[in-house]
Amino acid sequence: MEEKKLSFSLGATALKTLILSNKFIKSQNLNCVTDVSLFSSLVLLEDSPIHKQLLSAGYSKDDITEVINNILNSSLLVSRFQTPYITLNISSMNMSVTVSRQVISIFEKAKEATNSNQFIEYNALLSAFYAISPPYFTLFWRNLAFINRAHLQLPQNDSLEISIPKDLAGCLEIKNTMYSPDETTCSILGRDKETLSLMRILAKITKRNAILVGEAGVGKTALVEKLTWMIVTGNCPDKFKDSVIVSLDVNSIIAGTNLRGSAEARFKSLTAFLKKYPQCILFIDEIHTVLGAGACRDGDLDLADALKPILARGETKVIGATTLEEYQKYFSRDSALKRRFEKILVKEPKLSEVYSMIKNKISQLEEFHNVSISKEMIDKTIFYASCFNKETKNPDRTLDLIDKSMSTAELHGKYEVTEKDILDNFDLNYRMLEKTPRNTLVALSYHEAGHCVAHFFSSELHAQKTTALSIMPAEDYYGAHVFEVDDEIIQLKSMDYFIQSIGCKLAGRIAEEMFSSKLTSGASSDLEKATNEAKAVVTKFGLSSFSKHRVYDLNEKDALLTEDISTNINREVNQLLQKAKKYASRLLEEHSAELKALVDALLDKHMLSGEEIEQLLSNVTPPIIEINDTVSIS
Repeated sequence: MEEKKLSFSLGATALKTLILSNKFIKSQNLNCVTDVSLFSSLVLLEDSPIHKQLLSAGYSKDDITEVINNILNSSLLVSRFQTPYITLNISSMNMSVTVSRQVISIFEKAKEATNSNQFIEYNALLSAFYAISPPYFTLFWRNLAFINRAHLQLPQNDSLEISIPKDLAGCLEIKNTMYSPDETTCSILGRDKETLSLMRILAKITKRNAILVGEAGVGKTALVEKLTWMIVTGNCPDKFKDSVIVSLDVNSIIAGTNLRGSAEARFKSLTAFLKKYPQCILFIDEIHTVLGAGACRDGDLDLADALKPILARGETKVIGATTLEEYQKYFSRDSALKRRFEKILVKEPKLSEVYSMIKNKISQLEEFHNVSISKEMIDKTIFYASCFNKETKNPDRTLDLIDKSMSTAELHGKYEVTEKDILDNFDLNYRMLEKTPRNTLVALSYHEAGHCVAHFFSSELHAQKTTALSIMPAEDYYGAHVFEVDDEIIQLKSMDYFIQSIGCKLAGRIAEEMFSSKLTSGASSDLEKATNEAKAVVTKFGLSSFSKHRVYDLNEKDALLTEDISTNINREVNQLLQKAKKYASRLLEEHSAELKALVDALLDKHMLSGEEIEQLLSNVTPPIIEINDTVSIS
């Protein structure tokens, strides 16, 4: 057999499920993990949501085990014919698990329902089984029903008084079952302001729909989970104590609906379900995907059209989540849908706020890995995560690095995370740094230091504070200037502001040219960002002499851009870029001593924190220039 290898990013519970399944197949002398053993582990894992849900619905552990054993015994022979297909490498456990083709189908289906930069969680695996519905899956629920006379579907908590229709069982998930009413500690902290805004919108009489908009990783889904915890544990206003949050998987509701009319039938079933249970709050992650979902051809009813009537009448409450880019690109262009939702902006937390938001999550990670981490190491993790992983957002990027660092410590038999365990995750980055020529490192240092110095000494950018500076190679970029914006400071964006802002974007390029005589690809990227901002100043903000009385949408077909108008726009953009370049050049020349000090520190340490940068830039003494010319009087 030719061995093929794949990698899936598994969440903690999904990973436990796979490991438990692997233990079972070894006890039965099977060749590989099969779909049957995976599903059995999915149900038998005691800390899994479905296992807890079954117990809360009145089933005993013996009931569950009995049905699973019957399923396993009846399918054991079939399992022996499932040959090894792929080896999955579990890096955090330093082990490999061989799985069958059927298991890969389950994981791939689960991955479809998961964002590309997120882990495959337990619920995604369960949804995959619902979508594929192998015979033993249906058999399990049927046999369980005979034991306790339950419904032939995923059992629900009786106290919720909610019954999901059979045709929507693979699409809807009751999130209340994730928590117990007896829980006293919520793993999701912070976001009090956003949570209050969310409840205010949901408490309205009409248009009780909110859309959470923010970058991936800032905690949009976690905000909904926090609200769920508050409802289940009673830590919420009386108006919400009977509420049930139901999550909709858009991919699942349109799965297998290639024929015209089949999607509409499910949409009608969904709207009927929401009307029947007004206490339900529907949560739709990646809500922009409802546009066009289920429409086989132009003019067909899509999921967005199906939901609009009940959204407008206030018959139900809906929470959506999407990124700012997707919101502007898709969602906001459907005016009828946009006006039915009130936007809540979920911003990335400041570095000083990250620990207070994730400390309960860290406790869960410590319990899972049996490894502790000190506050000092957490602070270092927050810093290193911002240097090495600029593309993702907090708190997700810090939690991910803490998880990896604990895995590293656990694999080495340690019970406490050290700085080495954190940095071991970046061995490749350090090897790349060691192989980088000195003149390239100097150019990179001047580039990042140029950005930093320009920000630090620009009076109009007082709300922007540098938090980290790095020349460490990362996954798809070299070096990073990381800063955060203080939302509590009002920043009026005048022409002076934009000249300084554009100048700061050009400062890295200018510093490279002035002091290292070498341009890198980062300089080209900065030039593109500066040009786009200058173009916006001229065409959208009406701050130039040419465009004071109108804006120009360059993407519109009817923009009516004559040759003269295009020429004027380009001229204004060029003039603005020249002013910004002149500003940045003068600023860097005036602060060349600070720039040089920052470059030397970067070449020495490779990464600098915000505190180190501020101290360094504040204490640099400009050089004294002595003039020894002789002056004669004749």
